[in-house]
Amino acid sequence: MNKTVSNKITVVRILPFLTFLILTWSAGAQPSYEENKLTANLTFGSSLPGGLLSGRSLVLYESSFTSQELQEAQKYFQQAGIDAVSYIDIDYVLAGTDPSRVFAGYFNTRVIKFLIILQKNGKEYQSIFTEYTGTKNFVSKEKTSWKQSNTSLVELLRTIYRFAISTQKKENYLINDVPETGFVLNFFRQQAEKFPLDVRNYKSAIPRWGNEADQKELEAILNENLPVKYEFVDPDLTDAELEGKGYRLVLRFVHTRGDVAREILGYDATQKSSSLLTTYFVNGEAKIKTIPAKKMVYKFYFKNPEYGNIFVGSKWDADETWQDALKNLIYSLRSELRF
Repeated sequence: MNKTVSNKITVVRILPFLTFLILTWSAGAQPSYEENKLTANLTFGSSLPGGLLSGRSLVLYESSFTSQELQEAQKYFQQAGIDAVSYIDIDYVLAGTDPSRVFAGYFNTRVIKFLIILQKNGKEYQSIFTEYTGTKNFVSKEKTSWKQSNTSLVELLRTIYRFAISTQKKENYLINDVPETGFVLNFFRQQAEKFPLDVRNYKSAIPRWGNEADQKELEAILNENLPVKYEFVDPDLTDAELEGKGYRLVLRFVHTRGDVAREILGYDATQKSSSLLTTYFVNGEAKIKTIPAKKMVYKFYFKNPEYGNIFVGSKWDADETWQDALKNLIYSLRSELRF
């Protein structure tokens, strides 16, 4: 009897831990929505991009890759003559308009010519090689890309090595022995929690969504809930162009893992947690729920296009759907500015 009770207690205690492991694995075991959007803009051929062994490459990897796996990749790239000068977690790069523009500028200063995307979907590894366009869109269907997959990472890397040395002349020789994984970038000039009073008196810019259904839903949410002047604008307008048109604020968002979103938006990166407390609203009343830190979330914010400052609200209000995240920010705005 006592043994049975003990076993039940052990199971109960371990279930939350197993649930956390499953959620963590699920968040990093398959390409994100943003990653799938990126690779959907590729045209694949039977050959590696020309000039791969003479130009600089940058590796975008999924968070499920271990440091040992990245070291293995760099070893084979070095032997083949693929100059992978930096490795960056892809969820940072594809987080949103502002991060993408900052990373594009960073890639350009490092004279990047090719992007290598390392994916891990279940038990299968996949690599994608494509030319970098030099823009915030990163890739283009006009460029022919190349991909390979294998259940073994080593076999995948061996295939890449054989294709590279048999089809192109090696011109890269001074290649790093180990993957460079660190980067220091300022995505915004300054982060503030309180919303600016400007939002009461000036028109805010709302970038249009990319499809008609989401655009209609966006318009409905804003018309019903946002009590400030705003206009819909071309999503490709730069901050300078928005400022030139007289907009004091623009509504933007990031869509990425919760922990990555907090780091990009200037929250204290040293505060690590397996889950994040998010504020949401029911009939105008603020409530709290937890979302795993590795789960993909949306977080909206206002940005001053002239100075580069952002206003995120006094509470962390990211949510799993863009509709809920947008409503959370609007309700926070209404509450703080007493609309």
